[in-house]
Amino acid sequence: MITAAICKQLEILAAGCLSPHHATQFRAFIKQIRNRYALSAIISGEQKWPDAPEDRDTLYFLAQSFRAQLIKELPPEKNNLSGAVQDLALKAKSLIRDLANISLEIAQMTVAAEGDELLPDWFVIEIIRDLPRLAAKK
Repeated sequence: MITAAICKQLEILAAGCLSPHHATQFRAFIKQIRNRYALSAIISGEQKWPDAPEDRDTLYFLAQSFRAQLIKELPPEKNNLSGAVQDLALKAKSLIRDLANISLEIAQMTVAAEGDELLPDWFVIEIIRDLPRLAAKK
């Protein structure tokens, strides 16, 4: 288990060895481990996105991890999606809505085009189409 003292030492080392952006992501990673946030638990509904202001870095890290997982698992074409991928896409839309309620900026970052890593077009269209309805449910 990572104690508070070890966590502080890791933060100091990261700040001295990494760029500010990478040091922030590393701190969020350590915080995620320490606080036991798990993306898989968030996707499955066992946990919610961290919403405390002091957990913004963890939220950012989790959202980046979520985006990477969606890019990896969602196919470029919607044809013949497996049941598991359909479930992921449905849960993802709801999670993006929840994320937007906490931080619109982080939610936008999660779905925005970034370099060569793009979410599939069909998924982005579904988000645009379904988000108003999902937001009304909340």
